[in-house]
Amino acid sequence: MSAAAVCLATAAAAATTGSTTTTRPTVTGPTTTPTTTTPPTVQPVTLPADQGAHPGFGIEWWYTTGTLTGANHRPYFWFATIWSAMGGLVARVNVVDLRANRVVLSDSYLSTTAPTPGQTQLAVGAFTLGLQPGGTLGRWDVDASTPAGDGLKLDLIPRQPAMLHGHDGIIQQGTGGPAGYYSLPRLATRGTLTLNGKAIGVSGLGWFDHQWGNFETNAGALKWNWFACQYKNGTDLMLYQFLNQANRPSGLQSGTILTNGGGVKQLTRFTITPVGPSIRPAGAKASYPLAWELRVPADKVDITIRARARNQFITNQFVPSFWEAASEITSGATGTCTVESSRELPAM
Repeated sequence: MSAAAVCLATAAAAATTGSTTTTRPTVTGPTTTPTTTTPPTVQPVTLPADQGAHPGFGIEWWYTTGTLTGANHRPYFWFATIWSAMGGLVARVNVVDLRANRVVLSDSYLSTTAPTPGQTQLAVGAFTLGLQPGGTLGRWDVDASTPAGDGLKLDLIPRQPAMLHGHDGIIQQGTGGPAGYYSLPRLATRGTLTLNGKAIGVSGLGWFDHQWGNFETNAGALKWNWFACQYKNGTDLMLYQFLNQANRPSGLQSGTILTNGGGVKQLTRFTITPVGPSIRPAGAKASYPLAWELRVPADKVDITIRARARNQFITNQFVPSFWEAASEITSGATGTCTVESSRELPAM
């Protein structure tokens, strides 16, 4: 999820010059203008203070994803994210019916209004993501609707402590410098999915990521593999690695494991290996593996994961397209994983 800002300047220009898009760039709120050209320094993450926006940085995102079961007994996978960069916002929602192997809800949203420092209520047209009071870390609400009247509305309540990645929540993003990064790895999720005018009650398990830094034009952070795994026993695992131009590991990688007892450990020595067939989804410029083996020998992690559906590629207009897939752990443990993989250079 590292290259979003590369295309946002073009997106903002399209919105302000009246170019035709499929998005609705309407949002209220003040527009901020940078007062300095000196990039701010990433500080150790402090919660709950750092849950809000950091508009002085080159790029920031609030990412939510997870699996749901509908009152109709169908399994769904959702992705709903806001990126902030270049003085604007881009949002994306995508819902896959895993049993039918098809996307049932998909839309993009664009705004040329930047968030203000500390802002926790974010709106990009008909897409909102906001922090609500309650508990130590509050809860997050997602509400995204389409012109056709379909939509996704979710309430996300943390059930595990936050995971601070790297040292005090600071990680290295390629050669582009450090970034602040934390996750809420286990969210009790409940809400409504509206399809074809019919509201379906849904519930399940979600994951939340929040990251900010000055790496938006760093070529070493444009391609990546990212894994978020939730074990049935309560353990949560995050691993990521950057890829070179040949789509092979660049050598820069990191991860975090949060045990069901509350212990957090940072990981650097692990292997991520494609073990299954690959597919080239419609609209993709590269092939994407359907199965992986994740091994962290020092922590006795040895799991194999496989995508739950083949139609999980997200084609984007203003940010790079990527594979965003609900996956199941097929050996080594019991649980689920989200896999995000990007092999698409931004289209300027």
